[in-house]
Amino acid sequence: MELNKPNITEVVLRDGQQSLIATRMKTEDMKPILSKMDKVGFSSVEVWGGATYDCCLRFLNEDPWERLKVFKKHFKNTKLQMLLRGKNLVGYKEYDDEVIELFIKNASKYGIGIFRIFDALNDINNIKPSIQFVNKEGQNSQGTICYTTSPVHNLKYWIKLAKNIEDLGAKSLAIKDMAGLLRPKVCYELVTKLKKNINIPIHLHTHSTTGLADATNFKAYEAGVDNLDTSISSFSNLYAHTATESLISMIYEDNTNPFDFNLLSEISEYFQSIRHKYKEYEGSLRGTDINMLINQVPGGMLSILEKQLLDLKKQNKLKDLIKEIPKIREDVGYVPLVTPSSQIVGAQALMNVLDGKRYKTLNKEFIDLVLGKYGKIPGKITSSLLKKVEKFKQDDDISHVSVKENRVKFSAFCNEIGIKDISKQDTHLLNFILFNKESKEFYQSKNKNTMNDIIGLQEGFGLYIE
Repeated sequence: MELNKPNITEVVLRDGQQSLIATRMKTEDMKPILSKMDKVGFSSVEVWGGATYDCCLRFLNEDPWERLKVFKKHFKNTKLQMLLRGKNLVGYKEYDDEVIELFIKNASKYGIGIFRIFDALNDINNIKPSIQFVNKEGQNSQGTICYTTSPVHNLKYWIKLAKNIEDLGAKSLAIKDMAGLLRPKVCYELVTKLKKNINIPIHLHTHSTTGLADATNFKAYEAGVDNLDTSISSFSNLYAHTATESLISMIYEDNTNPFDFNLLSEISEYFQSIRHKYKEYEGSLRGTDINMLINQVPGGMLSILEKQLLDLKKQNKLKDLIKEIPKIREDVGYVPLVTPSSQIVGAQALMNVLDGKRYKTLNKEFIDLVLGKYGKIPGKITSSLLKKVEKFKQDDDISHVSVKENRVKFSAFCNEIGIKDISKQDTHLLNFILFNKESKEFYQSKNKNTMNDIIGLQEGFGLYIE
């Protein structure tokens, strides 16, 4: 029987470069190849997410919304896709529905057609508002299950979660395997069962870190998955994803292949030609990390913790740290390790190892995680830990400040630095709300430019307008 061929989402512009060069690729290095990428026939290109938004403002001196404008201009035939952290949007704390709606409305206006919406704890209450607002804008609301393994995460759990996501009104479902833990046979069974239990399209996103991705993607194809995520070959494998050209070669015979390999080769060669610029951000992984199957620590998270230990001259504690992370994860009810839970668990593990005593010091985010302020914990929290944490109950850290109040604050800031007109634009306001400190530094640095640059800012902050 002839199998249906899945659509392909190209992720090099977001997760491919995020996984391999810490999201440092500049828009100016993306721009020359975008029109060729638009001709390939991808179902979508993933272009935006939390790390993208953050890094644009924090490290690259770019406005993330201007980057999105560039993508919208060049991708005429291909849908733009982003990763959204549910109530956390692209930030690290929970926002009111008013802010969520404003963000989604503008992201849709600026070109995003597919919103992959996830929650680190797989709490559907944290993705419900985003799904509703995306549907309101007439875009594809893609509900997500963050895949992990534990005594509480089994096939029954995933099927129930997927059905709940469909019931929320999601237009499609993504299986997000951020650590490359999904084994090929398990994937085949999961996709097969999902196809029988839900009616919306199923997308698979997995990583190559553990060496399973190629086989897992192929078994998903055999099970009838609707869409697979890949990254162009020059930004593939290691912490990233199956190479786009390799997967296409797996599922198509040469005489039936609709993809132009000469064009794909040009695209790969282009990204290869710029990769050397970002050599300093390359990770240390040079092969396959089977330890991920044991400790489930995402590669990006581990590299950051390794750097922190190095800065503290405590690099000899790395093995202890790696062993501590899965212990903490068990203590807090087997939370999946993905933003922000991965950072929270990692930071607490670092404290435990440096203190030489478990939970001697508790960070605020870890306390909030245990107390359920990030959402419902999937498993049972160790009673001794819960007892200790309950002594530190704190007020909710939800951004209850209204959009109107934030606009007044932003307007005052803009008056102070002398570029008043940008305060009237929603995208600049959202930068201010989501990344306040970084945005202030960004706009202040821009205000030090020449008068012509300031005029450009007031006319729309056109970094790349032609």
